[in-house]
Amino acid sequence: MRASLVIAVIMSIFIPSICSAQDTGRIAGRVYDSSGNPLTGATVMVVGTSYGAMTDANGEYVIHNVQPGTYDVSAFMVGMSSLTATGVKIEAGETVTMDFGSRTPVILSPPVTVEPVEPVDYPEITVDDLPEDALRPVFDENPRSGRFQAVTEDGIVFDLPLEHTSVEISITGCMQRATVEQVFGNPADVPIEAIYTFPLPDDGAVNSMNMYIGDKLIKGLIYEREQAEQVYNEAIESGHTASMLSQERPNIFTQSIGNILPGDSITIEITYIAPVHYDDGEFEVTFPMVVGPRFIPGAPTGPSTSGWSPPTDIVPDADLITPPVVPEGTRPGYDIELTVHINAGLMIQQLESSNHEINWDIDSNGLASIELENQSEIPNRDFVLHYNTATDRLETAVLTHNDELGNHFLLIVQPEHQVDVDRITPKELFFVVDCSGSMRGQPMEVAKETVRQFVSGMNPYDTFQIMRFSVTASSMSSEPLPNTDENVQTGLNYIDAMSGGGGTHMIEGIKAAIGYPEDPDRLRFVLFLTDGYIGNENQILAEVQSALGENIRLFSVGVGSSPNRYLIESLAEEGRGQAFYVGLNDNPSEAVAAIYNKINNPYIMDFEIDWENFDVYDVYPSNIQDIYPGTPLFIVGKYNGFGSETIKLMGSVSMNSWSQNENITLHEDSESNEAIAILWAREKIHDLNRQLLTSEYSGPIVSEITATALEYQILSAFTSFVAVSEEVRTDSTGNPLTVQVPVNMPAGVSYEGVFGTGTPPQGAGSINVVPRGMVNTMPVSGGVSGLQPATVGSTTISVISGGFGPAYRCDLSSLSPNVRTAYIHPYLGLTSYQLSVSLHELKEDLLIEFLELLRFIDANDVEGPFPEGVISFDIAFDGNGNADDVEIIFNETGSDELAEKAADILEDMQLPTPPEGAGTITISLQFDLGI
Repeated sequence: MRASLVIAVIMSIFIPSICSAQDTGRIAGRVYDSSGNPLTGATVMVVGTSYGAMTDANGEYVIHNVQPGTYDVSAFMVGMSSLTATGVKIEAGETVTMDFGSRTPVILSPPVTVEPVEPVDYPEITVDDLPEDALRPVFDENPRSGRFQAVTEDGIVFDLPLEHTSVEISITGCMQRATVEQVFGNPADVPIEAIYTFPLPDDGAVNSMNMYIGDKLIKGLIYEREQAEQVYNEAIESGHTASMLSQERPNIFTQSIGNILPGDSITIEITYIAPVHYDDGEFEVTFPMVVGPRFIPGAPTGPSTSGWSPPTDIVPDADLITPPVVPEGTRPGYDIELTVHINAGLMIQQLESSNHEINWDIDSNGLASIELENQSEIPNRDFVLHYNTATDRLETAVLTHNDELGNHFLLIVQPEHQVDVDRITPKELFFVVDCSGSMRGQPMEVAKETVRQFVSGMNPYDTFQIMRFSVTASSMSSEPLPNTDENVQTGLNYIDAMSGGGGTHMIEGIKAAIGYPEDPDRLRFVLFLTDGYIGNENQILAEVQSALGENIRLFSVGVGSSPNRYLIESLAEEGRGQAFYVGLNDNPSEAVAAIYNKINNPYIMDFEIDWENFDVYDVYPSNIQDIYPGTPLFIVGKYNGFGSETIKLMGSVSMNSWSQNENITLHEDSESNEAIAILWAREKIHDLNRQLLTSEYSGPIVSEITATALEYQILSAFTSFVAVSEEVRTDSTGNPLTVQVPVNMPAGVSYEGVFGTGTPPQGAGSINVVPRGMVNTMPVSGGVSGLQPATVGSTTISVISGGFGPAYRCDLSSLSPNVRTAYIHPYLGLTSYQLSVSLHELKEDLLIEFLELLRFIDANDVEGPFPEGVISFDIAFDGNGNADDVEIIFNETGSDELAEKAADILEDMQLPTPPEGAGTITISLQFDLGI
């Protein structure tokens, strides 16, 4: 479905030179563009093995410990196809030096006259065939700003397919319904497939996706994700026009539209339902407009199918959340318009937009209409709308909905508590600041000013610590300091010295802040400032969920024009705090004052509800821990029975018991408010996703998420919408050109801070235009022997030691062993889904054998560390899909026993009947200790 831009590669290969290890050889060299500038993040692999390396910031790579022999060697980069040199001879103690050059066919308007170029048929080449001064192709280093265009392999130049996005949001009380329309066209003269990665609110429930071809409606249907991909792919291959909507994160989505014919106008209509945020008398409505560049930690585990980052062992779907970014000084051709209608139930008294100029009107009935002043906005910053009404608190309300799926309710209540406090309890304040490359420039200055105001506003008896993190974490002092004038000045000096640079190793900042020994006499508040541009959200949230101390609260502050709100909100949720935001145009003092108002006043802990005589069940959130002043509760659930009763809200405030009675009515016949059922399903899925963060057994939870999403017809990580035209619309044998729509860099974010000064991955805006189904298929293992550290844009590739795994003995109880698929190829005509399912059926047996071996080593104190790494197998299948023979072709775990037992298990692998008949498939498995 997703494919990569084919870029020609020409290689210069020199004779073996430098000596290395006595029994192995090396391959070394560099990858560069036509001007000799280094290409960072390119991959060079020895075909059919796990030997490989990625280029560093200088475009250089070294592949160590290659066993002597004759190999094929291939080089590729995300957005490029590989070119293979055959018959490369490796000898012990010697180094083969191989350099690679490249070009890219990105063309920007104003267009220039382009003569069609005949495609070059590159023959297979050997070491002896290439001269040292091989011709380097032309590479445009200075693209002009303007509307983005794309070019095919045959030199066909055309505008990108996404033309326009419109958004209409209707708000009633505390509920919003939104319709998003994306208009796609095809200015080329051949069928295309468009891939677009875009954001939606993280707390929204997407409940429909329809496709219009012209004015003809094709309704989208929801399937399990793997089935949806199969339906979509089969539709494209058979000539139908089809669209598919998938969720990569709660706030990141992928829209795919295949077989868009020349001259088509196709509209994708997406609807979602979400609550309206409310706090301290102010409502907030947010519509995200751009996916910011994510930092991707970990070692590559395979090729990228679409994004500028390959999947890694920590972020296995990295390629799905890193869409290409337009180059600095350019913009895509698409724009966005947005309209909001508000029926608040009370007169709106104040209304403002943080990031956009707006036009608005309020009629005599209090109904407000808001629209962007510029209806052709560049979608490079979030739309954020604040408004107040004639009251500063929410009244208790219960909304119900009854249908064949059950009786659902939404309870809205704002707890009240009045406690006389002689003096404010002393606190331990940890200010933790993201100083990664994406924060460079204006976001960094906003964050620094925010922390300055925090430090200047502390209470007299507070202690404080200031920390920063990027690649590593550091702190102002060895321990929290008292709030004195001298120490405050020390803190201000530390803040002034901060600057943005490096990757976002957020886990280091989290561990440093919540792992520091607690002061038993003080409650610690961690104020965490970040743009949230990471791809390993679940790893971070799991750390907070499992390691947060009883006396620690984490408040997250999102910084910038388009922060990752899913991460910001979830950090606060797992940290028993609240989330706040400081935009590039905001005065930080408002957020600082709001947070101090929360933490300086008593709040309700250990909250629960006594439902008295009501029969309620499946209530979410399932665990409400802390309620801060001015914060309302939104609680959804299901119920049996009807009527009016008094319920009791209970908890503790400043170590004293607290309660509040509320009278509510659960109705018997309420067909309206169908959004309540959808929000209930969304909250249940959210609760289950939180359980996934630290659960050892994910299968039942995933099944429950999938079943709920299918039953209530809403999108999730495990379900997708698909719409397929009834008629066959093209006879192009299901092979449209795939075009991935590039996204804007969020306003204020530094290109240099994210991608560095060299050529960023995919040229920071290369457009994927390839025959559909053409992907980089070279294996890149998470345990590659000799994989070198390299910074790839905002992606740091960690050093992974080959051979025998960690160089130290581990405590088995501290590990989370797993078995992952690193590589499968070829497919014998089957789909990747079919192969994955067949292998998945054996994963449990493989993991059991792995665990048994680890336990034996641990119990018997066997000398040497636990085995870890990649084992590769060649599996021969007969024409019926039965495994005939399994051969171990590579083993870096150091355990022959593990490899042999895994091979025995793989002999039971059963495939569907392969369309291409009998054949051999190479499968690489990553045995991971989960350190």
